[in-house]
Amino acid sequence: MKKWSSITLSAAALSLLLSAAPIYAAPPSMPAEAQIEASSISLDPAVEAQLTKALNKLSGSTKIEFTSVDKDANGQPLFIYGKLSGQIDAEFNQQYNPAKKRVESTSIIYKSSNTNAVIGAALANKTAAFLKTYDTDHKFKTEAIWRVHSPYQDNAPRNYWVLWGNNQSLYIDLDQGNQISASMTYSLASVKAQLANKANQSLKTLGISLTKPFEYVLREKTGDKKFVWNFRDDEDNNYVVIGAKTGKVWEIQNLLGQDWTNDQDFAKSFAKPVLSKNQALSAIKPKAKAVFGIQMKGYSVQIKKNEYIFTKKGAATITGKINKKGKFYFLQMTPVNGIRN
Repeated sequence: MKKWSSITLSAAALSLLLSAAPIYAAPPSMPAEAQIEASSISLDPAVEAQLTKALNKLSGSTKIEFTSVDKDANGQPLFIYGKLSGQIDAEFNQQYNPAKKRVESTSIIYKSSNTNAVIGAALANKTAAFLKTYDTDHKFKTEAIWRVHSPYQDNAPRNYWVLWGNNQSLYIDLDQGNQISASMTYSLASVKAQLANKANQSLKTLGISLTKPFEYVLREKTGDKKFVWNFRDDEDNNYVVIGAKTGKVWEIQNLLGQDWTNDQDFAKSFAKPVLSKNQALSAIKPKAKAVFGIQMKGYSVQIKKNEYIFTKKGAATITGKINKKGKFYFLQMTPVNGIRN
């Protein structure tokens, strides 16, 4: 991941942060009309007031200086940059939506040396306790800390702190009781061969003829709900999720198993169940036993288009998705308590 040493970010890099995308994802390109050279600062008073209000909510009382703005082809502000000065200096960027006349997001960038001061003692202690259980190899090194509020984006978190580093990130979701989640990239060579073999074998168990070799592994943790290794390829064609504590396989997906051509083909292909309930149970039993170690005796099934949900009272739920040929390209096990580790 790029080191955030300056606020002089491209619009593409900014869009990566605002989408809260995983750190291994490539930044999406901005549309052509947004690729405008930064102009000298010139803001409409009403727009500046909106931007200032959004900043004050995050930073409190401090001096704000708008330094540059990226405009669209019509001269409307899209991305605004500036500096904050006071007890702790910082830089910021904001995304503005001229059509909806609102601030889409605000991000304040602090130096890593200010981390404890800006997040406060309580969060600093909570983060340190989290890292003790997550980062047992002591690889997590904070290089920058961002305070972000993106109230209109589809995915969560929307209101959070994020600690950035090289191929790593740690989010503190302020809307979810300060829940902490972290992700760190490892090379395949640095992970135990036993885990890698299990991931490869689990992927083969799906029975999809085409696969992509795994190219890296993510170590992911979300509060006390999830602590896993996530084996992936660079193009995100397939992945396998394995518990960091239990060594259990929790999820497998191989998108190369999808065989419909478009939304219309999908709707037509799964308007009626491809597999009956009995056929689905027969198809899932050997895979559930091989991958998850579960005997499917006593399970019932619900069908939603190409998704088959297998349930049994007091037992883990198995969810599978099939292609037009009735082959599973996705399997997931959800324990009764919802905790995967």
